[in-house]
Amino acid sequence: MPLGQLSETVTNALSTLGLRGDTLATVHAVLMYAQKRGSSQGLAKIRERSILPDADCQAIVTDKRAVNIAHLDGGGNVGMLVLQKAAEQAIDLTRNSGLALVTTNNTRSSTGSIGFYARQLAENGFIGLVLAGSPKVMAVSGGIDPVMGTNPVAIAIPTSTDPLVLDMATAATTWFALLNARDQNLSIPNDVAVDCNGTATTSPTEAIAGALRTFGGNKGSGLALMFELLTGPLTHAAIAGEQNDNRGNLIIGIDPTVVLADDSFVPRVDELLEKIRNGRQSPIRLPGDHSEALAKQCEATDSITLNRSIYEHVCKLASSS
Repeated sequence: MPLGQLSETVTNALSTLGLRGDTLATVHAVLMYAQKRGSSQGLAKIRERSILPDADCQAIVTDKRAVNIAHLDGGGNVGMLVLQKAAEQAIDLTRNSGLALVTTNNTRSSTGSIGFYARQLAENGFIGLVLAGSPKVMAVSGGIDPVMGTNPVAIAIPTSTDPLVLDMATAATTWFALLNARDQNLSIPNDVAVDCNGTATTSPTEAIAGALRTFGGNKGSGLALMFELLTGPLTHAAIAGEQNDNRGNLIIGIDPTVVLADDSFVPRVDELLEKIRNGRQSPIRLPGDHSEALAKQCEATDSITLNRSIYEHVCKLASSS
């Protein structure tokens, strides 16, 4: 369907759900960013209602704790809006101090594709790193209890053209990939999740009741655990065993021109990426290359392909706005 038509339909659907102003604009931007890139973090979130604020949400409160450190209490607002505000704060602090750390907590809804936020730092000439906490649905390597979130990480590096963006979960698959498989009656690979008894399963329903596995065995599990500590205890967010759904996030911004005291970073990044792309096994696909190609194709052709059931759900919501 035409990309512009889908954009308008999504706006109307979000309005039906009660989103307004900056919240609607931010959620729309994050969802469309993901959908154009073929990510599971796209419009499926509308169907799952994981984009809504708490009924009693309060204003977002920013506490500047040092010259280059800030914390945002989300007040139960939409996670995407809170993390967008945190990204804007990180950009300002990085511009002023050369280095910034911003944390958030007190949100219960999805932050979506976190490459969206890391990319903004890179578009301003900074290195951006984003860690996102999430509900406890993943086990450590060798375990079967869901004690960690899927704990995605996004790192964005400025280049002379488009930023290089790595956006990945530390889980063997994403939670929304499970939900999509369940809704489409599809099987999942037999090495990405276990059921409630710890047995490997290809059933997304059994996996949802059990636990996801991490990617990369013990090494992936180690990374996931460290990210859990940086988005849980470090942000005053919930840890396993606590009943409140209080999700934490962390953003780091780095200005390479301050670190290096010159402008050599981007040219050297370009030089290295060019050497990699033109290596003896070329063409080589770097992080984000495929998703960015999909997004550019959508924009160039003003068209997008998406799951029919998700589209019909969004259309039904939009028609009642």
